[in-house]
Amino acid sequence: MNILIMAAGAVGGYFGSVLSTSNEVTFVARGEHLRKIQEYGLSVKSVTSGNYVCRSKAYQEPPQGYQADLVIFCVKEYQNDEAGEIIASSISDNTTILTLQNGLGSGEFLSQKFGSEKVVLGAAYVEASKGDPGEIFEHGGGCRITFGKQSDLQEDRIKELSKMFENSNIDFVVSENILDDLWQKLIFISALSGMTCITRSPFKEVMNNPLTRNMTRGLVRETALVASKLVPNFSEDTVQNTIDYLETHKNDLVSSMHQDLLAGKPMEINAINGAVSREGGILGIPTPINNMIASCLSLQDARARK
Repeated sequence: MNILIMAAGAVGGYFGSVLSTSNEVTFVARGEHLRKIQEYGLSVKSVTSGNYVCRSKAYQEPPQGYQADLVIFCVKEYQNDEAGEIIASSISDNTTILTLQNGLGSGEFLSQKFGSEKVVLGAAYVEASKGDPGEIFEHGGGCRITFGKQSDLQEDRIKELSKMFENSNIDFVVSENILDDLWQKLIFISALSGMTCITRSPFKEVMNNPLTRNMTRGLVRETALVASKLVPNFSEDTVQNTIDYLETHKNDLVSSMHQDLLAGKPMEINAINGAVSREGGILGIPTPINNMIASCLSLQDARARK
């Protein structure tokens, strides 16, 4: 299977490298990261899969005439427009696009641009990070991809994806309620990313302070209330499960959005806390914590985008 990874960051780089053992994988990357991959291969240091060098081809844009059977869409929300243009020439009627982007909006964006029948909604669960250019780290723990159909028209695409992941030894789950899975992850990320960014503090400090710990719990409940009005058969134990997980793993949890903030980069605030705020407004559900976080972080995000 010809697989195009858009792009070769922590998530795309790791899963793409694993898929390359049984598929023809092509990475989209840029800058020094691209140059290192082209010259030396993508160096992967992984607790789950071992240490190795992936020799898949990498480009700033797919070569002329390249057609993908599968595109795995891993860019940040603020890169959607540019990424959509980059992959457009590689997509045919038979191409499946699996979006693993955090937050809300990528499925709608890709469906409007390429057709909803091509777009499979998914979520990646992996502790991974970029090191130096040309280098990816996977830190162990849960490492899987969950995906599910938007409609019954995607049954064959779901079967093809399942077979491909099974042959590549990637842990995966075919969800019967992918909207529930996406909101479950959003509830978790809105708390982790939102609170570390607004406090500019590691999550351990957030949870060890009584004031910010209570605010985090309130944020989880707030986002879950919005989800409960949007997702059929929403999981009732979500709030307690999320709070328990945040408490248990507070010392180890790291937010990529927090790392972007500290590095002066744009943030996915519009797809995470901002998305909860918008959906709450449509439903008439108060989301004061999400509103505050999205509004305050919009200043730094606007500066970074300039």
